[in-house]
Amino acid sequence: MSPPPPATLGPDDISPEIKQAGIAGLLGMMGMAVKIILTDEKLKVGKVLANLFAAMAVAVLSGFALEEYIQNKKMLWALNGLSGYMALQIIAWAESAVKARLAGELKKVEKSAGINIKKHNGKRPTKKKR
Repeated sequence: MSPPPPATLGPDDISPEIKQAGIAGLLGMMGMAVKIILTDEKLKVGKVLANLFAAMAVAVLSGFALEEYIQNKKMLWALNGLSGYMALQIIAWAESAVKARLAGELKKVEKSAGINIKKHNGKRPTKKKR
């Protein structure tokens, strides 16, 4: 007698978080694909793939962040697609926010340590004439 066939992975076996991430990633990639199609800029294949991956990552993260606030699934899916479309701007905003925060923290540390770093223009200081 042969053993029973191995159980296949059914839809109920996948956790809801993985389903949400998959849907958000696909919708984000579709949003970026629309942006790529609508632009007049010529992009190389590597740049297209990088943009699609960035859109997927941003859509998944924003999907998890918005899931608690947006109860309507269709609205959440629309926002996932929109975040994919706007992924490059969202990444640029996040990068500038982190840089500003780090610059503020660096100034606090320098001030508490008594370090005074003055920016100069790269020129050698000149002696004052009397």
